[in-house]
Amino acid sequence: MKTLLNALLPLLFITVESAGSSCQNAQTDGIYNISLSSGRVISAYCDVSLKGSPWLVIQRRVSVDVNFHRNRSSYQRGFGDLDGSFWIGLSHLHEITSEKRHELYVYLKDFDGEQRFARYDEFAIGNEANLYGLNKLRKYSGSAGDSLDWHRSMKFSTYDRDHDTNSTHNCASLFTGARWHNNCYMSNLNGLYLSGEYGMDQLARGCTWHTWRGLNYAYKTVQMMIRLI
Repeated sequence: MKTLLNALLPLLFITVESAGSSCQNAQTDGIYNISLSSGRVISAYCDVSLKGSPWLVIQRRVSVDVNFHRNRSSYQRGFGDLDGSFWIGLSHLHEITSEKRHELYVYLKDFDGEQRFARYDEFAIGNEANLYGLNKLRKYSGSAGDSLDWHRSMKFSTYDRDHDTNSTHNCASLFTGARWHNNCYMSNLNGLYLSGEYGMDQLARGCTWHTWRGLNYAYKTVQMMIRLI
């Protein structure tokens, strides 16, 4: 299995094809080399089938196999399985989105097979000193409703780093999901992977998107992707 550990290996040992700086050269779905402005080369997943053109996948949830309730350093580095569920890493995501302008596409599929999406004209996050803030998020379109704009300009919170606006709780800890939390959230795509609708015992802790199926429904498939504008 190819994991984000590939990102730390020398290029000599990476056998996947190159996809430029942000998947623009990808021809099929799969794992490619992505060259960053710093000179680093990372392995990343490019998707060309979902929307018919190359997108760089920055997060995917498809099973319970990967634990997303992790600390700041783990979210900074990235984790998971590029062929399955993973998070690309905040440091990589900042470098990619700060180099050139990108748009964001959020794909959701529920356990009944219905699919919806949310698309944003521009997306970028800050650096470590900026606490990886959601600094750019412009003009929503789509069928899932806008459950992300409320998080715009927020810093990235994990259970061990509380940067939300809630004065009483750490939202990432309370709702078991790292995020650009406000007070607390309208979407929690890094929450627990649960099987659709769940009860009050978990109280909004699933990987949720409020404007479609509310805060007590976790989706079967979640995929966040970015593409050069």
